[in-house]
Order: sequence, then structure tokens, then C-alpha cells
Amino acid sequence: MLADFFDKKGFLTALAPMQDITDAGFFARIAECGAPDFFVSEFLRVTPTSKLDPKILNAVLSKPAGKDVAAQIIGCSIPDIERIVNAYAQYPQIDCLDLNAGCPAPKVYKKNVGGSLLKEPREIAEILRCMRKNWAKTLSLKMRIGFENDKNFFEILRIAEGEGVDFITIHARTVKQLYRGVADHSYTKKAVEFLKIPVIANGDITSAQKAIEVLSYTNARGVMVGRSSVRNPWIFRQISEALCGREIYKPTLGDVLKYVYGLLNDNLKTCRECKLSGRMKKFLNFVAVGVDKDGNFLNEMRKACSTDELMKVCEKHLGGENSEKLFAFEPYPGLCSRPNHES
Repeated sequence: MLADFFDKKGFLTALAPMQDITDAGFFARIAECGAPDFFVSEFLRVTPTSKLDPKILNAVLSKPAGKDVAAQIIGCSIPDIERIVNAYAQYPQIDCLDLNAGCPAPKVYKKNVGGSLLKEPREIAEILRCMRKNWAKTLSLKMRIGFENDKNFFEILRIAEGEGVDFITIHARTVKQLYRGVADHSYTKKAVEFLKIPVIANGDITSAQKAIEVLSYTNARGVMVGRSSVRNPWIFRQISEALCGREIYKPTLGDVLKYVYGLLNDNLKTCRECKLSGRMKKFLNFVAVGVDKDGNFLNEMRKACSTDELMKVCEKHLGGENSEKLFAFEPYPGLCSRPNHES
């Protein structure tokens, strides 16, 4: 089980769940560049009418590079959560269920799920108790430090450990912060000191160097990376190399172009042509901030009106004489992807 994996390895890396991004195709792209120790699916919204979503289930069962994929759920109705947990339990390939208690999207938390749960520790206790009762394998919680402040932070940590959660992932911002400001990993450090179960650090893990700094400061048992893995799919390989003291892989813009074409091929299978350009821009908004410091690729990419035009922009900036240029480890200062995206 994934929970036992912490005993076998010093630090774990994980791909964070990102709505409308972390599907089976994206998992395959990441695995091709260097897989993390485990992946987390986008959340399944649990309602009275919800069933297992075929797209999400396909991602959870995909086993990219032979790695586990945790199935994440978001909801608050105990009978419906019990029903969905039991539905997932019919698939012995699934090792880990994760509860989302951190989604900062207003359209989500206004339904009293995701990040809104941090205002109601007793609800979190009831949900986790239900999940633990019906799920014998690995159970995890992904949370933020609070809704508007840290008032319930330690109480929720205590509840999670008491209800049998195997590990906790902490995005070190409040829900209200969205993705603004800097993740405050002093809370990750406090959680590590407070809990006996493993803690994974999430938020602003932008490079292998940043991962090493956060792990060293917090003593967390691993890092979870979201948006930065969309920009740099080699980040998990680089973190592993940094942890082992090996030379870090330096991708070129030519490597980036191959990654972009991989994303295009994945999305050609699932996305209608009329929406394909917009879908690709969702990924390229992140990629672009590591291409050139002046943001020329970012600006031209955003102006492209069709998929053909978009790929011509990619060929211009990432191929040809530019293909041997190095891709930046960190985003260039002053360039902005999409600040409110999942991480």
C-alpha cells in the first residue's frame, strides 16, 4: 500500500490534482518525462446523483509508469460519500482515496465542500470516519491551513490523525488567498512537528531547488507539485536527481516542443477541433513562462486564433534554431500564467 511506501523511501513526490488537467493523457506525458512516486486524480464531485465518472476512473486506473493514482473526492453528504467510496472499493487496483478539503474556487466552496470544510472540523471528522469505515486501504487528506485564517488548523490535524488518515498534504495558504502571495511553509513545519503521520508539502514547489529547500525547512516526507509540473514536466525527475545528489536534467526548448506535441496528440483524442486551441492554451500558459524572459512566446501564443496558428507559434519559438536553448528551471520574473489555477 502507498501508506507503507513511506517506510521504504525517505521522501515521496506526487502530482497534485488539477481540475480539467490531470487526466490519463496528462499522466502519460508526465510519466514520459519522469514520473513522481504517485499521482492524484482530479476530484470526483459527490452528490446524491453522482456516479463514478468514466474519465476520472480511466485516469485512476491508468497506472502511469506503474505508479499508483489516488482517487480524490469532494463532497459533504455522508450517505453519498459512503456510496462512492464503496463504488471505488470494487476496483482492487485503487490503493488510495483522498478527501479534498482545500479547493479554493468560490463556485465549489460555496456549496459547503472543498475549502469550506475547513470552517467545520466536525464535518471533516464525520466524512473521514465514514471513509475510514468503508475503505481499508490508504486514506489521505489534502487541505489548506484554513478558510480565512488558521483558527481550526491544529484541530483538523488532530481529527485527521484520530480518524485514521494515513498521511496529509498541506497547501500552505488559506482558501481565501487562492494562489496569491507566497505559500507559508511554517505551517507545514508545524504540522510535521504536531503529527505522527507523514505530511506532504504543497504550494510554490516551483523547481527541484525549491523542493529541497522546503523539505529541508519543514522535514516533510515529500512534496506535491501542481502548476509547476504543467510548465515543467521534468520536475519530478529533477527533484529525484537533486535528492540523490546527481546532476539535474536540463531540458531544451526542443524537448519542450516534443512535450507540446504530446499534449496535442492526447487532446486530439478527446477534444473537438473548435475547442482544441483553447484547451492547448490552458497548458501553454504555464509552459510559456519558462521559454523566454521577454514573454514573446506567451504573448504570441495567446493571440493565436486556431490550432494550426498556435502550433506555428510553438514551432517558431521552440523549434529550429531555438531548439537547443535551455528551458528555464524557474518561471521568468514578471510573467504570469494563470494565478487562480489549481495547484
